[in-house]
Amino acid sequence: MDDLKALSKMWINPLTIYSKEVILKNGSTVFGKIVYQDDKSLKLETLVGYLIIKRDQVVRIIDNVVTDVQQEYIPEQIRESYSPPPMPRLTVPRYTSPSVSAREAGQKFSANCVLMGNIAEKKDTQGNILFNGEIKNIGGRRADFVKLDFVFRKNWSGETRTLTTFIKGSYNTFDSGIVSDASLLPGAMGQFDLYVPQDFGSFIGYSYVIDWEEYQ
Repeated sequence: MDDLKALSKMWINPLTIYSKEVILKNGSTVFGKIVYQDDKSLKLETLVGYLIIKRDQVVRIIDNVVTDVQQEYIPEQIRESYSPPPMPRLTVPRYTSPSVSAREAGQKFSANCVLMGNIAEKKDTQGNILFNGEIKNIGGRRADFVKLDFVFRKNWSGETRTLTTFIKGSYNTFDSGIVSDASLLPGAMGQFDLYVPQDFGSFIGYSYVIDWEEYQ
């Protein structure tokens, strides 16, 4: 019976065992673990076996990380009848090009920034947390002001807080006179660091979104 309950929980919420959400161009989402990736494809371990997905079919990869912290306190009077809020529905991707062929043709001349490997997490003796990793532009155009938005889940009630960090890439001077070191040329990689101070408080997990702009 316990095995059946565990399997049921796994199918209802795949994030209990897999942290990656891979959103595809056709609007579907695959939950799994990335066991290999390069500029052309991803290999995922999923509930139905291993899948190989082409990079050009991926819209976004979301990493839902659950940390080992104490669960939210639930009063004993309602503990038996309490159930956590349902998982939020995924937003259907929106495209600027109406057709798949138009999007595929445009992608060759657009930037496409992806996470390389995993996000490392370290905690110092004061309780401050440092996240770091690398972003690569696998597209065909320069990406500017490349940043990561980390959305931290503070509790099971749905409270969130967002922190943003820009990557350390190449310098670029724009027509407005602004100078930025958060640009990535096609094929280039840049590092990012996010410092979370101890007074930020505890959180039960986080997800991230990679964002960028494109200028001439």
